[in-house]
Amino acid sequence: MTDAPLVFEVLEPGGDAARAARQAPMGLQFLLYGLQSPINIGMILRVAETYGFGVSIYDQHSVLANADRLATIRDFSCGALARRGFQMLDDEASLTRALRGRRLIATSIDAKHCPLPSYEFRAGDLFALGNEYDGLPDALLRRAATLLHIPMPAGWAPKPKAERPIDPNRTTAVANDGQPNLNVAMTAGIVCYAAYASMLARHHAAAAPSRR
Repeated sequence: MTDAPLVFEVLEPGGDAARAARQAPMGLQFLLYGLQSPINIGMILRVAETYGFGVSIYDQHSVLANADRLATIRDFSCGALARRGFQMLDDEASLTRALRGRRLIATSIDAKHCPLPSYEFRAGDLFALGNEYDGLPDALLRRAATLLHIPMPAGWAPKPKAERPIDPNRTTAVANDGQPNLNVAMTAGIVCYAAYASMLARHHAAAAPSRR
């Protein structure tokens, strides 16, 4: 495990995934675990590129194997898919290898867990974002070093039946329906900004003249 300071790199236009990895070798990363919406995946790739996050995808639902969905990902990534790409995790073994030597941080809607404003980002952290309906599986949550919560006002917001659902074949209810929560791509954007704001705060503190 490393406690090296965070480094955000300015990525060169037109760079490939390998070049991006070299430019931010100690950066942060998202693990997209079982996401089903190609729109969400594309939007996450876009914000991840902006803030220098890497992306790994564990594609349980074969979203990436569908040409139409892949085209949607490409459209909503606004070029990030071509410029940065992502790491594909094919099975549990590849997931285990991706976690080796990294802190796994699992996002949660449970307010009892670590609030984002209190979280201390470290280089190499891997932030897991779960399925739009079910979140992250318990087995992955048990492997996490920290469960991370984005604070939200208390409330009750049940999800109405969608006319065009992400999974039209789903028959079971949404997990924790009614509990305040955020779209998964929005969650990724908030985590990205929080990490960047934390880096800026440390940079400004280090650059400020000491008072004696």
